[in-house]
Amino acid sequence: MNKAVEPNIDVSVKPEVTPFFDEPTNTLSYVVKDPASRSCAIVDCVMDLDYPSGSVSFDGAERIIDFIREQQLEVEWILETHVHADHLSAAPYIQKRLGGKIAIGSHIS
Repeated sequence: MNKAVEPNIDVSVKPEVTPFFDEPTNTLSYVVKDPASRSCAIVDCVMDLDYPSGSVSFDGAERIIDFIREQQLEVEWILETHVHADHLSAAPYIQKRLGGKIAIGSHIS
């Protein structure tokens, strides 16, 4: 088996993944932590939208922010894996509070 691996990457280190379930949208967001450091990435964070009133809130994002602060993590990336038809992204909201870079694939439309 041919494995192409960067020479200085330890593939035995497994990231720590913590899921956050958003019941109104039936969506999971994740905090992915590097166990060798305090660095983490946030994946697919949800902005809460109340369709009947058209109002937004950040209850789910605040749960993620609280977790990151409690764990004393440093946000490196806020990642969007796909376009969200069922909810809005809380990435800019979280970035404003915790920092990090927002990224989404160039071929996602």
